[in-house]
Amino acid sequence: MAKAEYSVLGTSIPRMGGVERVAGAGIYGIDLVLPDAVRGGVLRSQYAHATIKSIDTSEAESLPGVYAVVTAEDAPDVKYGRTSNDRYMLARGKVRYMGDPVAAVAADSEATLKKALKKIKVEYEPLPVVLDAEAAMKADAPALHEEIPLPANLPKDTRVKNVCGYSTLHVGDPDRAMAEADLVVEETYETKMVHPQYLEPRIAATRHEADGRLTVWVNAQAPFGVRSEVSKLLKIPISGIRVLVTEIGGGFGGKATGTHSSAGLEPICALLAIKAKKPVMMVLDKAEETVSTTVRAPVKVWIQTGVNKDGTIVARKAKLIFDAGAYSGFGALAGSRCTQMLAGWYRTPNAHVDGYIVYTNKQVCGPVRGPGGPQAAFPVESHMDSIAAKLGMDPVEFRLKNIPKPGERIAGVPKLRDVSLGETIRVAAEKIGWGKVKLEKNQGVGIATGSWIEGSGPGGGAVVKINEDGTAAVLIGKVDYGTAPRFGIPMIVAEELGIPTDDVTVLNVDTDASPWDAGTVGSRSTLVAGNAARLAAIDARNQLLRMAAKQLEASSDDLEIKDRQIRVKGTPVKALALAAVATAAHNEIGEVIGRGYFDSKAVEAEEKEKGSSPPFTSHAAIVEVDPDTGNVKILKYVAVHDVGFVIHPQAVEGQIEGATAMSIGQALCEQVLFDDKGKTLNPTFVDYLMPTWNMIPKIETVLIKGYPGAGPYGTKGAGEIGCVPPPAAIANAICNAVGVRLTSLPLSPENVLRAIREQKGVEP
Repeated sequence: MAKAEYSVLGTSIPRMGGVERVAGAGIYGIDLVLPDAVRGGVLRSQYAHATIKSIDTSEAESLPGVYAVVTAEDAPDVKYGRTSNDRYMLARGKVRYMGDPVAAVAADSEATLKKALKKIKVEYEPLPVVLDAEAAMKADAPALHEEIPLPANLPKDTRVKNVCGYSTLHVGDPDRAMAEADLVVEETYETKMVHPQYLEPRIAATRHEADGRLTVWVNAQAPFGVRSEVSKLLKIPISGIRVLVTEIGGGFGGKATGTHSSAGLEPICALLAIKAKKPVMMVLDKAEETVSTTVRAPVKVWIQTGVNKDGTIVARKAKLIFDAGAYSGFGALAGSRCTQMLAGWYRTPNAHVDGYIVYTNKQVCGPVRGPGGPQAAFPVESHMDSIAAKLGMDPVEFRLKNIPKPGERIAGVPKLRDVSLGETIRVAAEKIGWGKVKLEKNQGVGIATGSWIEGSGPGGGAVVKINEDGTAAVLIGKVDYGTAPRFGIPMIVAEELGIPTDDVTVLNVDTDASPWDAGTVGSRSTLVAGNAARLAAIDARNQLLRMAAKQLEASSDDLEIKDRQIRVKGTPVKALALAAVATAAHNEIGEVIGRGYFDSKAVEAEEKEKGSSPPFTSHAAIVEVDPDTGNVKILKYVAVHDVGFVIHPQAVEGQIEGATAMSIGQALCEQVLFDDKGKTLNPTFVDYLMPTWNMIPKIETVLIKGYPGAGPYGTKGAGEIGCVPPPAAIANAICNAVGVRLTSLPLSPENVLRAIREQKGVEP
């Protein structure tokens, strides 16, 4: 927990590098200039499902200015994937979505590149296209991956097709409890595919060095994952690849290449550079970005809940059909998370949920901010309001009645140490004016809650180097795109070393020098890098204190670092300049280097024994619905979040506001559209509807403290959970306003108007 003597933690200091970003001085991927570099590009399939009969690259190769043309034949016969190795970096024998990479070219100019790509002749044999995940599961559906077996954990006698992942959750005896319930409510919900829509496009640049190594520049969230992916697909030793990270202009999970096996742009770029014998730079345009990078998966959910007359939930059964797209990618993991969350974060003693992750002929779905969370919360929290209405209970009262208690379990959490859900509900209700606010005609209020399990997985390391002048350089494997590396990490190191944050520099990731890390994903930046950096700073501090102890003739336990001085506690006159001790260290024993490592397994073991404290949240909204147009205007929005200890309040609030705004877009207007052949109809910002400034309300963010998490000083992740409740909160407010329960996203004017007219018996 926070202590009064913290000098830096808990304050909103200026972001490291913030001035440079505002001034445009940061070097983003698109700003890279490599001497003698040529431009690379990809030829993508114009069929959603087809056999490749032949590829003729001769005309493209003969064009002046073309340095390399590559197909699958130029690459090792290696597949890759996160949970299933089911795709090649360049299509081999078959394409499975409209955008699948088939060939690539390196040329001296953009004009030559485009001309060469058009000269590549590919003969296809079209195959049947399946775009609906539920249809893809049927026995008569075309097989999209004949060579991939069905999941081994599928229940016996299950007759399905094109299922690439299966997840199930079972607690108690839901059939018996459902049969004994006083009321059973059953509904079906659906969400659509959405793109993360970061503004900066994906880039990759590669140079084949004279010593045979590859240097790869990326704007990816998981540089070590990129290194592993390039190594695997090109059969190059890890030691032969160096990955450098530029500044990143947004990612939201969509740039998690390598760790989550998404676009595979970097291996293609590396293959071109090797063959061209020149540095190669690749930049995706917006349309190509939309069709070739990962998206948030669409889902269809059937959900059934049994309750007693007093509002106690006794049972839940649910089934999820999760559309992974053409390849499994991150789909099996996101679908599994969604399956767990369908049981809800309330006390549900009896539950059974089945999750089917299914191949279709659409682009690959990936780890978009809070993967699986919004897709689960929309049905769960909308369903909670439907149940409350049938019981004649207030939605807030119904939720509060079913919150779990410390020591109990919810899906995906072994045991709860403490529970903040009730407090977030009560605060959200109070802030929105629940039961008190005066609503005009066609105005309504809604609430929705959510939780998020901070991504489990490997830990990560940190190194803190003390310079001769007493300043510190920090090396971590996390990249900065608005998260902890330039907010929380310098504050943690400064606090532990007793120096100003201006004396701390956090370096960009270089896989040759930075400690290994799984990537900036899963709400784990502060959890992993923060814990590791704190331990590294403590290690460095202890080394400095031991050196100073000899000169001050005191025990190192009696020393402290404050105001750039090492001094005896309680006797500030007995002090040494930190810079003097650091300089002496360089001259006598070598520079002081502190090391730290976050052991996630140790934390998981401790939480299993003592219980965990996952973050909970409640969002509330007041909306106004135009019954003549279906337009929804958000008049007020409140986001209440349990964040444990707050290191940098403004940064946390910014993460929550950004995630909430992003999810409001999914709620009101966003969706990737396809024609019946699998072509993306809205690939650019011109035709992909995103929320404009007048659609996003002022978001009142309230931070709940006092429920410590597993992060340094008791912090909890805040980057993804804000995406979880908004669609349901808005849908519940719409229902309160006009009496219409919308069960499919987006809550667009045409969908809202159609629902209103159907309720009135008017032709849509």
